[in-house]
Amino acid sequence: MEARTSFEEIEKFKMFSSLGESEDREILATYLSEIAKGHTPEILNSNFSDMALGYKDVIDDILDTPGLRDSIQRHTSLREHVIKEIVTHIEEIAESSSEVPQIERQKKRLSLPFGMRSGNAKGDKGHNSKGVMNKLMETMRKILSGKTQKRQDQLRQKLSENANKFDKSQHLVSQLMDHLGLGFEKAKGQWQHTGFEVLSRYDRLLEDEEMLKELVDLLGRYASAELEEEREQLQEITIKPFRRTFTHGKESLIGVHESDDLSQILPAEAALLGNEDTELLFYKKFVEHKLQTFELKAEDRPPQKDESKETQKASTKEDVMGPMILCIDTSASMLGKPEQIAKTLCFAVMKMALENKRKCLLFSFGATEDEIKTIDLSNLHNGLEPLIEFLSMSFSAGTNAGPALQSAIEYMQSDDYRKADLMLITDGKIPPLETPVLHKLRKAQSKDSRFFAVTFGPENAPELKPFDVVWKYRASRKDSLLEFAKKIKKFRRKK
Repeated sequence: MEARTSFEEIEKFKMFSSLGESEDREILATYLSEIAKGHTPEILNSNFSDMALGYKDVIDDILDTPGLRDSIQRHTSLREHVIKEIVTHIEEIAESSSEVPQIERQKKRLSLPFGMRSGNAKGDKGHNSKGVMNKLMETMRKILSGKTQKRQDQLRQKLSENANKFDKSQHLVSQLMDHLGLGFEKAKGQWQHTGFEVLSRYDRLLEDEEMLKELVDLLGRYASAELEEEREQLQEITIKPFRRTFTHGKESLIGVHESDDLSQILPAEAALLGNEDTELLFYKKFVEHKLQTFELKAEDRPPQKDESKETQKASTKEDVMGPMILCIDTSASMLGKPEQIAKTLCFAVMKMALENKRKCLLFSFGATEDEIKTIDLSNLHNGLEPLIEFLSMSFSAGTNAGPALQSAIEYMQSDDYRKADLMLITDGKIPPLETPVLHKLRKAQSKDSRFFAVTFGPENAPELKPFDVVWKYRASRKDSLLEFAKKIKKFRRKK
């Protein structure tokens, strides 16, 4: 069942709460609605009855929790959460307070109207009755405050902690989204409306701030490794200028030579045409290209590629980015550093999938089929919940890769994941794959699906022999992330 919005909770409170009369509930509902909209209510205290004013004081006291007003202004979803908590709190006060009926009887005895506004009492007993009533209302507020103070203090502390956790998690998750290239600003609206409700379901993420910080740090190092890998892969094409001589140009005179270029003949040669006796000699020299002419030279500097240092060859086939499936071992032996590395490597694959608009599916597995969880990582553009669920994966299960691989291979039968590549991330401490699973794996390989394994254990583990590529991640080596950045480039296929 879909959770009610804060405005629906306020409307329910106004219609059905046991608090006071309808006028009291209505003005309190208006006050809460303004806060829920992110506004500062401009309702004067004189508009509240004495009873409603007491509850307004309770609301203001909660909102005056240090830092809470600022947090709910920044985050719509957190504001929704706080308003719901406040409505629940004041309803509990109304239901549990036995003093309200007693005050009702006192008011009737004094013949004062129940909906009296503070400072506007006009009772039959005159000034003395008004003074008694004011004292009575003040006493009621003190009683209400005293009976609920402990619970209210607990609520203030709870809301303060939630706001702090939300701010920290929002900051860290935004950094993770930046590493994925999503841009937090683009998804800000999604976070505003779903962030707190999503985060509140994943206590581990909210509590384990250090885990997120370490992951952000690892992703930062991976990003640096990616840049280094790209620099190594760039073609080293050297542009060298050189001089090419064109004898037909007219840039500079370098001497005299024999040719048939009439535009450059010497005056002495041209004079041969002025005498009938020498005219025939001129034609003879012209035919033999022996006229004395000026020799001119022009130079040009066209760019020229020195292709001797090119490190890549053009492919005749276009790279086609196929779907990707990740299988992560969440056994207890993966807890700690392997977990951080596993999530970092997953992030790297996710990032590549998002950049290239590739389908990406994650299977986290334990010892049984019930411990398999499937997360569609292709939909991170549409919401944060898959990301939060991924970050909150618990590494405390048993180990059996067979059921997860079987489920993944079944996905490869669908149109969306046909010819998908699969990457298994494990510490290698998995039981041997059963014959039916091996048969399905080989059948998928025959249909152009490829199987990669990243292990934190032995590279030559017999359980991983069916995989096309097995790579051991060595955390002790500084260039391990760089090596993975290179390996991941192979996580693609050809037509």
